[in-house]
Amino acid sequence: MKQKVAELFVILALNPEKGRVAINDVHFRYSLTGAMIMDFLDQGEISIENKRIVPHFHNTVNQGHDFLADKIMKSKKNRRLSFWIKRFSYKNRFFFKSIIDSLEIDRIVSIEQKKFLNIIPYNKYWIKDRSVREKLIETLRGVLVYGKEPGKREIMLLGLVEASRAYPLLARERGESKLMRKRNSELLKGDIMSSEINEAIKEVHAAIISSVAASSAALHGSH
Repeated sequence: MKQKVAELFVILALNPEKGRVAINDVHFRYSLTGAMIMDFLDQGEISIENKRIVPHFHNTVNQGHDFLADKIMKSKKNRRLSFWIKRFSYKNRFFFKSIIDSLEIDRIVSIEQKKFLNIIPYNKYWIKDRSVREKLIETLRGVLVYGKEPGKREIMLLGLVEASRAYPLLARERGESKLMRKRNSELLKGDIMSSEINEAIKEVHAAIISSVAASSAALHGSH
C-alpha cells in the first residue's frame, strides 16, 4: 500500500457506486483528523510522550498536512492528541479536499462537479482504480476474518475502522460486522507493535472515540 494512511482511509470511506462518503458524518469528521495524525506518526513526524504530541515536522506539497503541522508547531506547549483532534475536526472538508486532490493526481479518484436543481454545486468522487480499494478491504479482512498478522499501517487503519464504525464497508455477509468488531477490539487492546507505536495508536483511537462521544452527547442534549 503506497498511499498514506489518511488516503487509504478516504478510499475505504468512499462508496464506489454513489461517489460519496459512506461513513456517518460525525464519525468521519473526527476519524479523518485522526487519520492525518496517524500519517504524522507513520512518517516519524511526531512522537507521543505522556499522551502529548512532540513535533518533528518537515514541509510537504499537501495543504492539509502543512496546515495541521504548522498549527501544532506554533503551539506554545505540547498538547494532548485529543486536543488536536477536537480542535481541527471542523477543518475536515479542507483535509478531505487535500486528500482527494492528491488521489486525483495519482489517478485513483476522479472528481465530477454537479449541481443540485441546477443551482447548488456539489461533487461526486469516483474511484477510478477500484483494485486499490478492493485490495485494501481484502487486507483488512485478512486480519479480522482470517487472523493474518497486521503491520503497523494495518493496525492504524483498523483503529480508524473501529473509531468510525466502518465495519459494514468490510463485511461480505450478514453478521460479519459484529464478528469483525469483536476481533478488532481484541486486537487493538493487545500489544502488537513496539510500545511507543502501540501506545500512540491507542491514544489516537481513544481521542477519536471520546471526541465522537462528546459531539454525540452535545447533539442529543440540544434536542
